[in-house]
Amino acid sequence: MRNIFAKYGGIILGSVYGLIMREFFGIQDNVEFVDLFSVTFVWIVPFVVGITPLFFATKEQLASSRYCISRPILAVFLFFVIAFWTGKEDMICIVIISIPFLIVAGFGGYVFGKFIERRRNKNGVLYSLFILPLVAGFAEVKFPTPSQTYEVETIVIINAKPETVWENIVRVKEIGQKEYKKGFFNYAGIPRPRYAELDRDTIGATRIGHFEGGLTFKETVTTWERNKRVAFTIAVIPSSIRQTVFDQHILKGNHFIFLNASYNLEPLGERQTKLTLSSAYRLDTHINGYSAFWGQTLLTDFQERLLEVIKNRCDE
Repeated sequence: MRNIFAKYGGIILGSVYGLIMREFFGIQDNVEFVDLFSVTFVWIVPFVVGITPLFFATKEQLASSRYCISRPILAVFLFFVIAFWTGKEDMICIVIISIPFLIVAGFGGYVFGKFIERRRNKNGVLYSLFILPLVAGFAEVKFPTPSQTYEVETIVIINAKPETVWENIVRVKEIGQKEYKKGFFNYAGIPRPRYAELDRDTIGATRIGHFEGGLTFKETVTTWERNKRVAFTIAVIPSSIRQTVFDQHILKGNHFIFLNASYNLEPLGERQTKLTLSSAYRLDTHINGYSAFWGQTLLTDFQERLLEVIKNRCDE
């Protein structure tokens, strides 16, 4: 048992530390402290999780770059497994945080391996690193949260007249399982669209978009140019938000806000239409740059798959 702990104890403790930090940063009513959408959680917590196994390493092990990189990464992987198993994170959330967690853990272990060996006789200095995320979290919250707006645009060429395309976008009939080609993100937890209904054909009309799991969005028409352009504001219906970790973090929080979307139809010849779907959203986090990368990736994937359905329905 002692040999097992000597070999894997640091990895286990590192992952447990990560779970504790995940729980603390996830408290919704934290006062004067940052949450999961912060530089501290995304970039500093994985550093401490990663170097924890190195505190238990021998001098010979710390001399190995391979060891100093692999052990921190294993600690992060174990954190992912336990977080998923306990329901603290779902698959899509793990995918999103995996890049900074793995990079920081591996790089931090490589750089700080020798530092840990030199400071081993000063345990107080080393162990103080465990409170680094807490100190950083209290400091980061003092900085104003930047607010930025982003737009995703997807274009498809459809072999049909604008009139045909128009009828398939303002109202969307039930999308069958076989009709919609699911991608990685759908299997990871992003719901696929089902259908959209519109109450009347005019500005001010209400359009309801339905997704798997009962998730629904209320869309209010702001532009109505028949067979040319339709635009609407977007707001998630709070009562429809699923209990998944992703929905609770993204849709229920105040960090990611859908703003609006629009369809633009441009005739190309007699029987061809250029259809452009544009969506805008706002981010209010201390990691807008990284969050925007995933926002663009997820929305692009969604829009491409939706437009593929529309194209297949309209193509003559």
